[in-house]
Amino acid sequence: MKNDPTWASCHQSYEAKKKDVLKDVAAMSAGCAKITKMKISGKPLTGKQGDQDGPQSFPFKAEANHCYRVYAQASEGIKDLDLAVKDSTGAVAGEDTTDDPSPVIVEDGALCFKEADAATIVVSVGMGKGSYALEIWKD
Repeated sequence: MKNDPTWASCHQSYEAKKKDVLKDVAAMSAGCAKITKMKISGKPLTGKQGDQDGPQSFPFKAEANHCYRVYAQASEGIKDLDLAVKDSTGAVAGEDTTDDPSPVIVEDGALCFKEADAATIVVSVGMGKGSYALEIWKD
C-alpha cells in the first residue's frame, strides 16, 4: 500500500449525478487524476447486481512495480457498493472501507504490486440493487 491522506479528499468531495454510472465514475476518477498523477488503465467495467446476489469478479492483470486505484460508482438503487482486490493466492490485497455507492480502493492511497500478478477485482452489493461501473487507474 502507498498511503497519502490528501488523496481521500478528491473522492470525498465528489457528488454523483446518478443518471449514468459510466459518466459518474469517469468524472470521479478524473477529479482525482491531478492529485494522484495516475492514468486510466483499460476500459471501464460494468455490471448489475443486488444484495441477494453473489459477488461478481473481474480479472485484473497487475504489473510489477506499479500502483493502482479502483474507482466505482453505483446507480441510485444501490446504497452500498463494496470492492476488494484479491491477489492470485486469493488473499485480499485491498478493499474499500466505506458504506456508500462510490467506493475507492484505496481511499487514501494506492495498491502497489512488487511483482506482476493475476489479481481479481471482486464487487458485491451491501444494500440495494442496480448497475455499476468501475475504472482502474495506475501510475
